Amino acid sequence: MDNQWLKFGGVVVIGGANIDLRGRPGGNLIKYTSNPGKINISSGGVGRNIAHNLALLNIPVVFLSAVGDDGEGIKILEELQKAGVITDQMLISEQYPTGIYIAILNEKGEMEVGISDMPILEEINIEYLRAKGFLIKESRFVVIDTNLSAESIEYAVDLCNKVEVPLLMETVSVEKSKKLSNVLFGENWGNKFIEYMTPNQEELEAITRIKIKNEKDLDKAIEKLRNRGVRNIIVTMGEKGVYLSSSAEYIRENSKDNKDRKFSGNKFMPPFRGEVIDVTGAGDALVAGLVYGIIKGYSIEVATRFGLAAAALTVSSKEAVRRDLAEGLLINRIEREEA
Repeated sequence: MDNQWLKFGGVVVIGGANIDLRGRPGGNLIKYTSNPGKINISSGGVGRNIAHNLALLNIPVVFLSAVGDDGEGIKILEELQKAGVITDQMLISEQYPTGIYIAILNEKGEMEVGISDMPILEEINIEYLRAKGFLIKESRFVVIDTNLSAESIEYAVDLCNKVEVPLLMETVSVEKSKKLSNVLFGENWGNKFIEYMTPNQEELEAITRIKIKNEKDLDKAIEKLRNRGVRNIIVTMGEKGVYLSSSAEYIRENSKDNKDRKFSGNKFMPPFRGEVIDVTGAGDALVAGLVYGIIKGYSIEVATRFGLAAAALTVSSKEAVRRDLAEGLLINRIEREEA
């Protein structure tokens, strides 16, 4: 291990990096035909977006992922490095091109459908993660997205548990979150645990196989995850905000806010007010804001508010990662909401 990583103390993000293509119609989206509109091309990927946001918030972050030996891969690396993300542990694949993701938005900026082409992420395997284990051991926090294989996810969770580093699992999509159902409820899960998970309602249904029609069903699905060692669950619900589920047993003891530190149970938290231009990247920004709050020592409830603020700032811009995002902007957004 290189001595530069001793006592790294930052965040390790493990997940997808790709080129995003987002198409939005000029008027109402009409299916089965060509729609005049705008097409945006940018760097993307859930893990990549989270790492980028964290670096903009002045959190030390190492990104573990794979890009191709091509122009798109160079673009992703250069943008991350410019933002301050440490990328020298990323894999440059000689076999696969950089991943591509296409999203079709409606006239409101909400996604109608997305298609991902990312076979390159097969290279983020157990062997790769084992070689980077020293980084996880010296980190303060780990974020994983479900672009990884089920085997890689289980290995990473096991490693984080062994070295006692808190882990957040971002579930990405309905299809990709199904891997977690097999992992969490499989025979090999045992006594493993996940400190934080951030599914939306549909992803929560896919993981727990519980159809959620009301708050009682929502609580039932959350309880099912709790019984498998998921300690804090933040269900993202779009324009409804989030549904936070936490237990006082797992709240950080060094919380800055003694009142909120004692929060336990389930509660709805409304979204921050503001204009919605494009929802792409909102969930990734929420995760970054949440991790920022946790790293800074705030309670889970206050950290979630940082996440909501970061999401609101992102949806009010045309970019999946808001380029002017910064600590000051995030704090000001919270203060403005509370005024």
